[in-house]
Amino acid sequence: MRTPPPVLPSGKEDSPDYKRSLLDREGPDAVLHLRAVAGGGMVFLVSLVIWGLVMRQHEIEGFEAAALTLLGAAVTGYLAFHVVLKLTSAGGAVAGAVIFPTGQSTPYEHQFSYQESLAARGDVAGALESYEAIMAEQPAAVAPRLRAAEHYARNGRDPRRAAQVFREIREIPDVSVRDAIYASSRLVDLYDGPLGDPGRALVELRRIIEKYPDTAIARNARAALPEMKARLEMLRKR
Repeated sequence: MRTPPPVLPSGKEDSPDYKRSLLDREGPDAVLHLRAVAGGGMVFLVSLVIWGLVMRQHEIEGFEAAALTLLGAAVTGYLAFHVVLKLTSAGGAVAGAVIFPTGQSTPYEHQFSYQESLAARGDVAGALESYEAIMAEQPAAVAPRLRAAEHYARNGRDPRRAAQVFREIREIPDVSVRDAIYASSRLVDLYDGPLGDPGRALVELRRIIEKYPDTAIARNARAALPEMKARLEMLRKR
C-alpha cells in the first residue's frame, strides 16, 4: 500500500503537480512578510492622498504633480514596509500586536498543504494515510487530527473513524477549549446523523452543558435537549 509522506516532499519529483505556497517556503517568516506588505500598502494608499494635497497646496499640477505624488507615496510605502518588517521581526508578538491589533499575531500553524492538495485532487485516501502517519508520530497534535476527522466525516465516508478521532482530540492534555468544544459539537452531529445513535448524541449534549455551562454552545445544547429526548423516546417505544 502506498503511504504518502507525512510532510511536504523536498523536490518536485515527489509530487509533480504540487505547488509550494509562500507559507511552505518560508514558514513563520512568511507571516511577517505578509504583514509588512499589508502595512506598506496601507501607508502607500494614505500617502497618495497626503502627497496629492501637498501638490495642490504648492499649486503643482498635471503630469509633474502625478509623478511626484506616485514617487513620494512609493518611497513612503517602501520605507513603511521595512519599518514594519523590522519591528515585527525584532519585537515578535508584542510589536505585531501594537502595529496590527487584530489578533493576527498568533503563532504560525502548519497548513498541511501537501495533504490538502491530495484531497483537492480527489486522492482523499492518500491524504488520510498521510494524516494518519503524522498523527502516529505526534500523539498530542490537534491540528492534523481536526483535518483528518473532517475528511473522514465528509469525504472519506467513515464517520466511525471520524468520531474516534474527535474523541482523541478531547483527550489531548493541552487541547484548547475552542478545539475541545468543536470536537464535542461534531460528535453530536455524527451520532445524531450518519452514525444513527441519538442516545450517544444526547450524552454528548449533556457533557457540553456540564463542561462548558456558560458558553453559547451550552445554551444551544440546552435548547436542543428536549427535542432530542422526545425523538429518543419515540425510538424506544417502537
